Amino acid sequence: MNELHPKKILYISSRSDTGAGGENYLLTLFRNIDRQCFQPVVVLPSEGSLRKPLEDLAVEVIIIEAEHDWLTVDIAWYTLIEGLQARVKAIVELITSKQIDIVHTNSNRRFEGALAARLTGIPHLYLAHIEYEPDMPLFQSLPLSLGSFAQLMSELSDHVVAVSNSVSATLATQVTGDKLQVIHNGIELSLFDTALANQSNRLKEELNIPLNSLLITAVGRIVPDKGFDYFVDTARLVLKKSQNNVHFIIAGGEENDNFTNLLKQKVIDYSIANNFHFLGFRVDVADILATSDIFVLSSRKEGHPYVMLEAMASECAIVASNCAGVDETIEEGISGFIVPIGDINAMAERLISLIDSIELRDSLVKAAKKRIKAFFTADKTASELMTVYEKLLQQPKKPAGSIAIELFLQNCTEIAYIGKMNVEMNERLRRVEHLADFIQYNPVAKFLRYFRKQLR
Repeated sequence: MNELHPKKILYISSRSDTGAGGENYLLTLFRNIDRQCFQPVVVLPSEGSLRKPLEDLAVEVIIIEAEHDWLTVDIAWYTLIEGLQARVKAIVELITSKQIDIVHTNSNRRFEGALAARLTGIPHLYLAHIEYEPDMPLFQSLPLSLGSFAQLMSELSDHVVAVSNSVSATLATQVTGDKLQVIHNGIELSLFDTALANQSNRLKEELNIPLNSLLITAVGRIVPDKGFDYFVDTARLVLKKSQNNVHFIIAGGEENDNFTNLLKQKVIDYSIANNFHFLGFRVDVADILATSDIFVLSSRKEGHPYVMLEAMASECAIVASNCAGVDETIEEGISGFIVPIGDINAMAERLISLIDSIELRDSLVKAAKKRIKAFFTADKTASELMTVYEKLLQQPKKPAGSIAIELFLQNCTEIAYIGKMNVEMNERLRRVEHLADFIQYNPVAKFLRYFRKQLR
């Protein structure tokens, strides 16, 4: 590969803000990829907090507007579908003008990059961060079985990378042979080693808690998938049996207001507010983890949890629910504890054993740090992914164009138009019915009907 002319990789992201695993993956990758060989260009769906750290890494950022998150199954969904054709066209033009060599889709809720790659004849890589989630807003009006989703990924991609064996297994029925590969997430140890070396009491002083307090921490976006309701319920059980110097922390953006309010109300109802702290979104997660003693992953769903790797590197003892990627990362009872998803009694039991034994905590911490160094480093992940890129670049060039995709995109535009018209007509009908009810049942109308009747 000619180092004077690095190959350009176009990364398609479904989120524009920092804080989620997929976006941390990109930032970590760009700090470790060989930029003399590969030059990243990133497409974001909107302006957000992810732009600055990308640009700080000298990564070109391009905005192609789209809303993929909290869609409602009406105008928002049809608006997303309506714009698909224009977004694919914009990416096609981007591929041509920037002379893109590979499209890397970093999300399972965006297809524009894959479609554009097919239309231009360049390789497409799909990176599966999590198992297919049929309840995601995008798929509420586009229901697919797991097998059909896996087939779609295979049809649209020249190579599929899964971040864990668990995620890979959900795709393996349709993505066969060496087209499917597992590359685990990896982290930059130096960041967390630095935080440990500079460890202080700032967080405990901020929370106004005793300096000898034992901290049990969870980190992540406050959404139902992260299972923080289990974490709160577990805290209640633990605090019934443990001393008051145990404090629980959630650090993460409050993305789902209803779920956040539910958690905060539970903390009040359980009378544990003095020992339970919501930190909100934080940029100092490494420092928080360095100060923490135990880390809890209470998630319902994961792919290969980044934050658990970070906690292992930060020398926290780990208690994790058995979601995808967990049992590939920690060894039960050796480098952490694994409990069934939602089993708050088992989680509380493990936490109490760790609270009561510093020797047990130290044993898990040492084994976990050893596993991180051996298997889950950022340079290892980047090296394996660059090997995939080189393999894709060596494949014979495909012809550009696809009549099936062109017709699909046109149909999406027409379906969206019809759908929006239908929603608008239903809204008009609702207003007419409301007006009819008002005319029929309001007191003035009733009086006039009564008065006319009396005149007869």
